[in-house]
Amino acid sequence: MGSYEKNHKDTSAATDYAPNSAELKTNGTHAAANGDQTGRIPEHEQKRWIWFITGPTACGKTTIAKALAEELNFTFVEGDDYHPKANVEKMSRGEPLTDSDRAGWLEALRDHETAIPPEGESPHLVMTCSALKRHYRDVLREGAQNAGNLRIRFVFLDAPEEVLVQRAGLRQGHFAKANLVHSQFEALERPDGEKDVSVVRVDGRSIEDTERDVEKHVREVMMCDDGSYLRVL
Repeated sequence: MGSYEKNHKDTSAATDYAPNSAELKTNGTHAAANGDQTGRIPEHEQKRWIWFITGPTACGKTTIAKALAEELNFTFVEGDDYHPKANVEKMSRGEPLTDSDRAGWLEALRDHETAIPPEGESPHLVMTCSALKRHYRDVLREGAQNAGNLRIRFVFLDAPEEVLVQRAGLRQGHFAKANLVHSQFEALERPDGEKDVSVVRVDGRSIEDTERDVEKHVREVMMCDDGSYLRVL
C-alpha cells in the first residue's frame, strides 16, 4: 500500500469509526467464525467507503464534500491538492488541462484510496475530483479492483454551464477561473448509465438543500450495501 499523503486539508471532523451495537453483534459472530475471539474483524476484511464528489469547476465540490465528511465523520480529502504545480499554473492562466496533464493526478488520487490513514483518522474518505470523463472515473475505480474491501462511489453535481460560469466569476482566491468552465463542459462525459454514480442538481437551490440531499442519498446507498462499518447518526 502507498503511504498516506499529508497534504490533504481539513481533517478536523474525522474520527475513528465506532460501530453500533447491532453491528458489533454481527461483526463479533463473523470474527469468532474466523478464529478471532476478540470480536474484531481482521483489518484486511474491514470495508471502507470512498465517496468522490465530482463535477466541473465551481459546481460546489469542496463545500459539499466538507459538509458530507463532517456529518459522517469521514476524512475529507481535497483532490486539487494532488495536482502538480505545473497543472495549477496552467489552469491559473486559463489553459485547460489535457488527458496527459490529468493522468498523474488521477493516479495519485487512485493510490491514495488504498493508503493506510494515520491513527485517529477515519478510514472512510470523501474526496473531491472533477472526474469529467468516463475514463477518469475508471482510473479511480481501480482502487476497488485492487483492494476488495473498498466501496467507491461517485456523486456528480449537475448544473448548466452558464450557472457555473457565473459562480466561478464571483468566487475569490481560486486558481480555476470562469474561463475554464467552457473547456470543462467540452470535455465532460456525463455519467449516464453508470450505476455507481448519483446525479444531484445544484442549480436553483440553496447549498444547505444540496448538502442535505447528498447526505441522504449517501446514507441510503451505504445502508443498502451488504457491508458494515456505517454509522447512522
